Amino acid sequence: MEKIKIGITQGDINGIGYELILNTFEEEEMLSLCTPVIYGSPKAATFHRKTLGNATAFQVVESADAAKEGQLNMVNCFGEEELKIEMGKATEEAGKAALVSLEAALGDLKEGKIDALVTSPLNNATIKMAEGEPFKGQTEFIQNMLGEGKKALKLFISNNLRIALVTDNIPVAEVASHINRDELAERLVTLHNTLKRDFFIDNPRIAVLALNPHADGKEEQEVISPVIDELFKRGVRCMGPYATESFFSAGNQNHFDAILAMFYDQGVSAFKALSLNEGVNYTAGMPVIRTAPAIGVCYNLAGKSMVEDEQPFRQAIYTAIDVVRNRIRFDKERTNPLQKQYVAKRDDSDKLKLDQVTEDE
Repeated sequence: MEKIKIGITQGDINGIGYELILNTFEEEEMLSLCTPVIYGSPKAATFHRKTLGNATAFQVVESADAAKEGQLNMVNCFGEEELKIEMGKATEEAGKAALVSLEAALGDLKEGKIDALVTSPLNNATIKMAEGEPFKGQTEFIQNMLGEGKKALKLFISNNLRIALVTDNIPVAEVASHINRDELAERLVTLHNTLKRDFFIDNPRIAVLALNPHADGKEEQEVISPVIDELFKRGVRCMGPYATESFFSAGNQNHFDAILAMFYDQGVSAFKALSLNEGVNYTAGMPVIRTAPAIGVCYNLAGKSMVEDEQPFRQAIYTAIDVVRNRIRFDKERTNPLQKQYVAKRDDSDKLKLDQVTEDE
């Protein structure tokens, strides 16, 4: 059986993307877990390798189809083009190169030439779209290109913590207006199904955070609580809403498989405080698999060999591999109706309802 093929974008060539990649695959054991395929520039990679004093070897291949096991492969997305590298600087050229890499990788992901994608950090502000619209992030870009009409759910994960977001990339003043019953229910069902299929958690428990400090505002009474009650009756084991401060201070996150936060700072601040630099950004709800290290371009560290730990990047690869395997296992179990019936009978009534949600939504 062939190893899982993981595509990797180069990210911002002026940031720490190549350092993360090269340091990670400097350990030969990583090549025994998957077949990595970088979408980037051999010249840029060589420049970073020399700058860092890194000895990691890579081989240029014509396409992902030609990638070989046991080596770090690279698809040249730029031909003989010279990319101007200005370490630690935000430049339009670096943004353009990051987008070229991302688009090439997504094209192969769509065609099934790679099994999953790990994206290196880039700077949204340096990318100018052809239509003149601002680049709103890799999650939304992937949703628009490969989502097949579905909405992506941003999910941050570490060893024993998973926090998803109802809203993302909007001002705090606008959050309340985006918290409605349909949106919240859709996010909860997506999270529930993701935990089952992608993380193979048979009967997941989800904590829902309140929007207001004491969980006693209009949004909790008119939107959040009614949605929780309705979905729980349908088999989604969601509970809350919980006031954020008391929830985390009491360590209640340890009793749930995932947490749904109402807005970015509410969820990500808690996540980064608890994940100890091992966080992964996972794009849930998509037909394709994409992960990323939950860190930025870190211009201040670029080219200085000051990145102390590439663990977030390594964890992003581990997560991508795990999700590929989990989806195969999950789908296989449900291909045989008799086997699926056995799984359902083995569980309690709540789990039977959960299967219905997964299939019907």
